[in-house]
This record gives sequence, structure tokens and C-alpha cells, in this order.
Amino acid sequence: MRILFLATRFPVPPWRGDQVRAYHHLRLLATRHAITCCALVLRPPPARARAEIEAMGVRVEIVRLGWAGSLPALAGGLLGDDRPFQVLLYLRRRARASLDRLLAAGHFDLVHMQLARAAAYLPPGASPVVIDLIDALSENLARRAERERTLLAAILTWEARRVRRLEGTLVARAPCLVVSAGERAALGNRDTIRVVPNGVDTQVFAYREDARPRARLVFAGNLGYFPNVDAAIWLARDIFPRVRAAVPEAELRLVGARPTRGVRALARVPGVSLGTAVPDMAPELRAATVAIVPLRAGSGVQNKVLEAMAVGTPVVATPRAAAGLDVRAGEHLLVAEDAAGLAAAAGMLLRDPARARTLARAARTLVEERYRWEDSAAAVEQAWRGALPAP
Repeated sequence: MRILFLATRFPVPPWRGDQVRAYHHLRLLATRHAITCCALVLRPPPARARAEIEAMGVRVEIVRLGWAGSLPALAGGLLGDDRPFQVLLYLRRRARASLDRLLAAGHFDLVHMQLARAAAYLPPGASPVVIDLIDALSENLARRAERERTLLAAILTWEARRVRRLEGTLVARAPCLVVSAGERAALGNRDTIRVVPNGVDTQVFAYREDARPRARLVFAGNLGYFPNVDAAIWLARDIFPRVRAAVPEAELRLVGARPTRGVRALARVPGVSLGTAVPDMAPELRAATVAIVPLRAGSGVQNKVLEAMAVGTPVVATPRAAAGLDVRAGEHLLVAEDAAGLAAAAGMLLRDPARARTLARAARTLVEERYRWEDSAAAVEQAWRGALPAP
């Protein structure tokens, strides 16, 4: 098939969950389809990033939006335009014209659109489209609003309502993809919504039972993304000191790109270290005794959980971090809601290597059975074929 893959973030470097998902779907599906990746971006990617995607056999088109055009569009959102700010931020007449020319010249069989914010560029009429929503963004925004105590809470609540309306429109317009049954339920369990889980590259994140540091915790993720920032601060300030009280030699490693000032300040907490220029996350995960994922906000499936499970590092997580995964608490990972419970679970695994190994082995088996990118890409391909008109 000839596919136009429309993204609102370039897939390289894969810092965010949508970028990781796009990267692996392009990598695998370009071997069987002629794919053009059109990226609507606020700033162009570096040449090496473009070259990495082109090396997969994907044709790349960049539509540069620039930040200047965002201001009038966002102002419109305050003055009567009821589309979400997510959409208005990426809305440009020039970009619409560029996309129309690309559609006219490309003779595409189908358009694959990633994220609800791409809605402004839906092809007209009955053109075959698949929309990868990934998660229920309206739920994510509403949860974040609950954690704010400023004007931002009101803005986020307002945006969540707008996004919820948009999501309803999109799932009525075209087949949509989400990462879990929970996200599907949040969007109304409509027949047009297909669950396509995220995956793990099981060769890059290979399982090993190497000797590990005796007492090292790791939290990995984009450290500029609000749910991860909130989790890192809670972990370092409230959870980790409880672990250290029981296991004095315990260390905490925070790993990820683009840390905020608040996250950088955590390196001053005794026992905490920060890794920000990490080209390969797998060695960091393997070098830990326990991966701890104390998310209180966010939505969708957390690849940070899957990656730790894949390499053989036992996981302690909140219910929010484990949501969307077909896991059983106590068999594949340990789950706790509050700081005391998370600290107790982590401390127990630090002191009980046999229990940690049992969890790790069961988790790796689950990843191999349910969470490979090859299976995820095959499900996307099936959705594409199902969206085409009958011959």
C-alpha cells in the first residue's frame, strides 16, 4: 500500500511515547509498504534525524510551521474558536495547502494520522484514514488538572472538555487506534476503536541476569514531561528517603532527556544521581536492582515499564503506571498507591534477590508473548487493510 504517515512530532529522537511508537511502526512497516512520513513540526529536525528515517526506506516530507503562526491561532481559541489548543497550535493555512498538494501528487491508498492534534488536517470526504490517538488525551489533561492549584488547572480543565468533544468526532469519522482497553473504554468503547498495544524491541532490550548493584533504584523517562517530572520529584523527595531509612546503601538514578530545573535540583538529594545524555536506555535499566515508576498523572501504556520488564529489572509501580498493561500484581510486578507502600515494595526487592528474579522472569515472558513491536506493527497493518474500501 501507499501510505501517508502524518505526524506532529518528528520520530527522531524518540523522546516521547508517540515518537517511539511512530519510529518502530515506520521501521517495521516500511519493509512492506511505500510510506511517506509527513511531519508537521514547529522546528525542523536535524539532518541526521531525517537520514535515520530515510534509511528505513521511508520518504520524508517536512512542513515547518514555526512558532510565530501559533500565536494568532491560540488567541482564536480564547476568542471563540472552540477547537482544542492542541489543534490550534498546529493549524496553518500554508501547511494545509502543502498537505493538499502532497495528497494530490502522492496517490496514497490511506492516510495514517498520529494524535488528535492532527485533526485539522483530516483529508476531505471519504478518503481512507486511520487515526492513532494512542491514548485518551482528555483523560490525561483532566488528571493533570487535578494536580494543579493555579490558573493552569482551569485552563487544563477547559482544554480537556474541548479535546473530549474532538475525540468523539474523530472516533465517529474514522477507525482509531489506542494502546489499551482502558483507553478504549475512556473513549466510549466504540466499534471504530481498535486496541494496538505498544511494544519493546526485545533484541535491544535483551533479558540478562547479570550481577546487579546491591541496592540501586532507577526511574527512566522524558524528564521534561509533566507526569514524569511529578513522579521524579515525588520519588526523590518522599519515596526514596523511606527506602534509604530501611536500606541505607540504596541509590536512586533518574535517567532521561530534557530535565526541568526542578528535576535537576534533585541531584542534590543524598543518594540521587541524574543521567541526561543517555543514548541507550537499556544499560541504565540493566544496571539497576529495581525500576520504580511512581506515576500519578498521564495516560496510555508506559514503555518505561515494558522496557524494564524486558531487560530483567523487576518493577515497582503505581496503579496509574501499570494501567493498560495486561499484568498481574505480585506476578509480573509489584503495585502500590502511596509513598509508604512503594518504598516498602522497593525495599523488599532490594533485600530479596530471589523474589526479584522470579518477578523479572515472569515479566520478560509476558513481554515476549504480548508486547513486541512486530505484533504492534502487524495490528496497525490490519487496521490499514480494514479501512480500505471493498474491492
